[in-house]
Amino acid sequence: MTGQLAGKKEDYAELQPEENKFIRKAIAEGLVRDIFVKTDQTGIVMILSDVTADEAREKMASLPFIVHGAATFEYIEIADPPAGVLDLSG
Repeated sequence: MTGQLAGKKEDYAELQPEENKFIRKAIAEGLVRDIFVKTDQTGIVMILSDVTADEAREKMASLPFIVHGAATFEYIEIADPPAGVLDLSG
């Protein structure tokens, strides 16, 4: 899932502790596998484990930035490439 802040980063300082707590819990529960910050600092990319886009949308609906309209997210399903499609061995 990719997130885009709906305004200036400074506008969300009040929500950040609650957002961090939610994400820490999601990591501890195994839902969030990886998290990255966009280099332009306008949002994040989270890799979720074993969920469809619809399941991710449902599980992340109470993310504070979503609840308060501080960010929007796009949910994209990804998978390992089929065997033989991506050969990086040499």
